[in-house]
Amino acid sequence: DEDEDEEDEEEEEEIHAVRGAAAASSASALAPPLQRSAEVGEIAASRLSAAQAAITEALGLPQELLECLARWEREQAAAEGQWRLKQSRMYLEFEERKRRLQEQQMGQRKKLRESCDAALRPLYAEGAAVCSELERLLVGRLCRLCEHAPAAAVPQQMLPGPLARVSAVSFGQFESPLRAPGGPSRVLGAVPVSAGILVTLSKICDRNGIAMLPASDDPLAGFSRSGRGATEVKLPLRLLGARVKLLTEAEAQAAQRPADQRTFVVRYAGGEHGGPVEPVQILPEGISLAEYDISFAAGAAALRVEHRTDGPVRCRAEPAAQKQVFASSPVELYTQEVDPETHNIVQVYFSDLRDQVAVDVLNLTGTDTALDGPETCSFESDATGTALNYKIVVRDAAVAAVLYQEDGRVRPSPFVEHRLPAAGSFVTLPDGALGRLGQLPRGLVVAREPRDLPEHPPQWAPAPGLRPKGKHPAELPGLVDVSIVQRGGAVVWPHHECSVPVCAITAADSARLRQWHAQWDAHLRARSAEAEGLAVQIEELLARSKAAGGSGRGSSSNGGAAAVGNGSSGGNGEGGEGGEGGGENGAETRPSAKEVVSELTETYGRLEEAQRELLELQAEGLSEERLASLQRGIQRYAALARFG
Repeated sequence: DEDEDEEDEEEEEEIHAVRGAAAASSASALAPPLQRSAEVGEIAASRLSAAQAAITEALGLPQELLECLARWEREQAAAEGQWRLKQSRMYLEFEERKRRLQEQQMGQRKKLRESCDAALRPLYAEGAAVCSELERLLVGRLCRLCEHAPAAAVPQQMLPGPLARVSAVSFGQFESPLRAPGGPSRVLGAVPVSAGILVTLSKICDRNGIAMLPASDDPLAGFSRSGRGATEVKLPLRLLGARVKLLTEAEAQAAQRPADQRTFVVRYAGGEHGGPVEPVQILPEGISLAEYDISFAAGAAALRVEHRTDGPVRCRAEPAAQKQVFASSPVELYTQEVDPETHNIVQVYFSDLRDQVAVDVLNLTGTDTALDGPETCSFESDATGTALNYKIVVRDAAVAAVLYQEDGRVRPSPFVEHRLPAAGSFVTLPDGALGRLGQLPRGLVVAREPRDLPEHPPQWAPAPGLRPKGKHPAELPGLVDVSIVQRGGAVVWPHHECSVPVCAITAADSARLRQWHAQWDAHLRARSAEAEGLAVQIEELLARSKAAGGSGRGSSSNGGAAAVGNGSSGGNGEGGEGGEGGGENGAETRPSAKEVVSELTETYGRLEEAQRELLELQAEGLSEERLASLQRGIQRYAALARFG
């Protein structure tokens, strides 16, 4: 050691000698430029002093005071310059020592690293070989984590802890030590040391056999502060036997649940329209709900289930099992009897919560097949492969039974058959309106032999406010055309045409029909009387115009006669004067020929509309001869009025 120190001192002396020689040579090379710079500085300083002295004299201060100030400033500059020079030298010495120390430390670290690598490389190679051998023996094996050392006599299924699989074996190195997560840090002089060989275990099932949720599928994996959420566990090899029981192949098979029972299923109720969600059942059976935290915080679709000790598990939320078919509610059928062997089921309403419902029909007319026979109770898939849910059985032009299948069992269902009226019948609607029924659409045709009935789809727009009674097959819209003839106690003309659900129509009773026919007859009489009144009005206008003869005198005499009558009724005894005055008034109020022609034309147009309406109402109107006579009279008067 002393020899090494002497060698280091000699090396440092040589380095200082070389550096001193280099500094001397550089100083000799820089001497002439420095001398010239000093001379220039002295000249500049003298000029600056002279300028400052001239400025100071302008202040009018005493000369003694000025000399004292100049002397003090020179002393201050000299003293501060010396100490600044000492400070700079000290800083340079510190920087030089720091640089030398860094070089020394880097050299020592390099020597230590090279020595450490040379010494530990064989040890690490041996450790890697040991880990490879351990991986060959341990990796892939199933084990059961437990809180205590398991005894050999304790059955495997009674051991606590989740089921895990050995996934890796590793060890820490000098510069990258490994520690067991959650364990206390072992330090020696604030320098971490390796924790020996560590065995990595991947949890696959919790202690109840439910599959663990992988970290890649867990959205909260990065936010969990507890160690229970980790799907990987690292244990020192020296503690593996105390914390884990390795399972044999038979024990591993017995420890795992079937594939369909490895998911935690929560059947819940509620949750509609943002309401609370309540778990009502958990699967598989036999699991204690107290061992798990079930969270519906993000809704049923984002269910999260976490074992209180082992961590999050795979889960699935399902709505609570509900009864799909309500047998207490009868199936309602709206049917039409086409003939004794053909039944047309226009619409079917049933209380069924299944999304898709398939309906089949069977006609037993003329057969001895029993309603509970194998042919009747056979529910085979239809042509599209869809399983049948309902079967409607018809016998002797009537529905004999309605069967439904639920949970693999065939049961009879109560039903109500509504026979629809024939086309053209009067029916009533829920709002009390009366209408005439159109052609019934084709629905489910139940016949012994295949028949192709007319489709008769609805032609008019659906009536607002009328909806189907309940759930029905999608291929049966169940709409029928209805012509509304009466609403609110009044005749609807023209009739309102619309389509309504078959469940909204009811055959009109006899009292309603009697009232309707009486009202309809009165409506026809009123329309006929209106047309008759218009014809009489035209005839009176023509007769009055013909009697007037088109002269002003005749018109005056007529007006005078009217005035005489008025005068007599008023008690005026002088009829001549009244007649004379009436003649003047008649001349003033008599319409012109053009106005009479316009009135005749307008009235005849109204008469034609009334006549056309009577024809549409299929009522007796004016005769063609009378209409032709009125038309000729109007044309003749118009010609006379035009040509005089």
